Amino acid sequence: MIFVVAEHKDNKLKPITSELLVFAQRLSRDFNQPVTAVVLGAGVEPLADEMKTKKIDRVMVADHPDLAEYTPDSYVGVLKPILEQEKPFVVLIGHTTQGMDFAPRLAVSMRHPLIAGCVEYEKQGDRLILTRQIFNAKMNMKTAVRGGPPYFATASPGAFPADDLEAGGNAEVVKVAADSVSSRRKILERTGVQKGKADLSSASIIVSGGRGLKQKENFDLIFELADAIGGSVGASRPVVDAEWLPREYQVGSSGQTVSPKLYIAVGISGAIQHLVGMQTARCIVAINKDPEAPIFKVAHYGIVDDLFKVVPALTKIFKDLKSA
Repeated sequence: MIFVVAEHKDNKLKPITSELLVFAQRLSRDFNQPVTAVVLGAGVEPLADEMKTKKIDRVMVADHPDLAEYTPDSYVGVLKPILEQEKPFVVLIGHTTQGMDFAPRLAVSMRHPLIAGCVEYEKQGDRLILTRQIFNAKMNMKTAVRGGPPYFATASPGAFPADDLEAGGNAEVVKVAADSVSSRRKILERTGVQKGKADLSSASIIVSGGRGLKQKENFDLIFELADAIGGSVGASRPVVDAEWLPREYQVGSSGQTVSPKLYIAVGISGAIQHLVGMQTARCIVAINKDPEAPIFKVAHYGIVDDLFKVVPALTKIFKDLKSA
């Protein structure tokens, strides 16, 4: 059995949940294992109804007031007895802030290793080989877990595109007992970081600018293009270091990891630290006057020209299309 731990916020499933289900569906075909999704929270039945329409076998719901606010103690306390009873083959969790908060605790509590940040897998006989990226994605490391299941793995956002999720299912929904779980933590307050127009981690279109824009005032070109195509704005680290934009706009290994359907990189050379944060985008368009810029190695489409000519022209084209 393949277990997927759903992640949600504000009564909505997060994109990483769909990506985990894609991972699980692929494993299911290769290892002939059923798929079970598990959702924890308070008042989460609508989320279960949404997941049951996907091509999976079962949705387990642990609904309890103590789970209204996420804490690692409560998640581990509820999930551990479920896993001990069900004895799954593999447990899939998102490689997110929340996932990496409780996944190591859960794996250790069951005395099993955790393979974090998986981007691919392969089957060797009956063995599951998991691939993760190391050294800022400069190398891939294949890992075979010793011992028996369950195997614990977190999947990197964007590694298993949500567009590949198979629907058309009618999974069984099972409610599981979630007794009161004591936690050593109590959430006193949540302070959200002010974002741009959208949280980049869930944006479907992102237009990012780099130091090729030369000065802060020229970033208006990026905002205008993003507005014309209904996208969000991102930036490379040099832009943030120069204080042209706040830190929350930064894409890369020390910023946000994104996986949009469309990523337009404007005036970004493509240092490995930036590529790590966006190379899983479904379509990458690079605009740079340097034909040798590393960004072109990952781009699906490239425009080698002066961005100060290309970007206004693109913006005009999209504005004309919207008004037509």
